Amino acid sequence: MSFLGRQEARVLETLQKTRQLSLIALDRLGDYIALLRIELKLQGRELVLQLVGYAVAALLGLFVLLFLGIAIIVSFWDSEYRALAAWFVVLLYAGGAGAGIALARQHTGKTAGLNTLREELKRDVALVKESL
Repeated sequence: MSFLGRQEARVLETLQKTRQLSLIALDRLGDYIALLRIELKLQGRELVLQLVGYAVAALLGLFVLLFLGIAIIVSFWDSEYRALAAWFVVLLYAGGAGAGIALARQHTGKTAGLNTLREELKRDVALVKESL
């Protein structure tokens, strides 16, 4: 077999593998879509539950802070420190708001969604690389 004949044979073999891999990928496409639907449902349900929990916690936390501020001011009502107590409550609220913002910024973007689909795609890409 000549050099050109071997090159042509390798090109045909590569085209054959590519065709087979594309058929496998098309066959797996339905699996990917089904997996995507399942993961989106699970993540959506989890996200709703988290949001409800955070909303309840935020509302009750707001009530706690409100009544704590009122309790501090009422405790110092008949003293000369009434104005100081009121400003302390304002600073307490500002500090709580700042801590909440810092906490939210610290945890922004740490959760990665669609892990199963991502891992499945990585495995298939590795298989394709291995086959070529």
